[in-house]
Amino acid sequence: MGPAAGPNTQLAQNIIASYMSGSRFFELKTVQILDQLEIEKPCIWAEDECYNTEWSTELSVQGAFSEYMKAWFILHILQKELFEQDGRRFMFNMSVGYDLKGIQSPKIDWFIEGLKDASNIEIFKDYKRILLEEVDRFQYVDRNFIESISPNVCNSITLSTLHGCPPEEIEAIAKYLLSEKNLHTFVKMNPTLLGYDNVRNAFDKMGYTYIELKEAHFYP
Repeated sequence: MGPAAGPNTQLAQNIIASYMSGSRFFELKTVQILDQLEIEKPCIWAEDECYNTEWSTELSVQGAFSEYMKAWFILHILQKELFEQDGRRFMFNMSVGYDLKGIQSPKIDWFIEGLKDASNIEIFKDYKRILLEEVDRFQYVDRNFIESISPNVCNSITLSTLHGCPPEEIEAIAKYLLSEKNLHTFVKMNPTLLGYDNVRNAFDKMGYTYIELKEAHFYP
């Protein structure tokens, strides 16, 4: 159990807070090729229902990668220091969007391949080096433990798509992630695939009659 992709899994400290409150499965915040957009932030503000600004990456792809590496190392350290456990007891799941062309771009491919194996990426090496320099601060963590932290961060991925993304595009992306990237693949089902009438009905039954929906956003 753990948090789905969102602001709560975008920064290392939020992933750490989730871990400390019992989460062990982390769907990392979705990344996409358009990572320099000027949009209203934070992109999600939750009081009751949540409204999400689309194209909601708030960090660059490299910035997101750096946060995930920090969290990866710190969760290993916490597991050992607090619970004296060897052998990783948590899982990271990367998340990408929003179309096949973007996912196949060099930028997103670097992100995917880096989380599959970060051993040759400087960010990973730097954070391991910092921990080795600070090893004397720990009670149960030693150099061997730090050196044993795996560079293989993710072998699974979640596909997130925008509203209106046709089923054929979703299928093509899933096939690509399975056959060419060799990743266990989760497909996040976009409610717009259910059609306007079904979603309108569901909202009304739950009491959200005041939420406006645009039929143009729904796949016919």
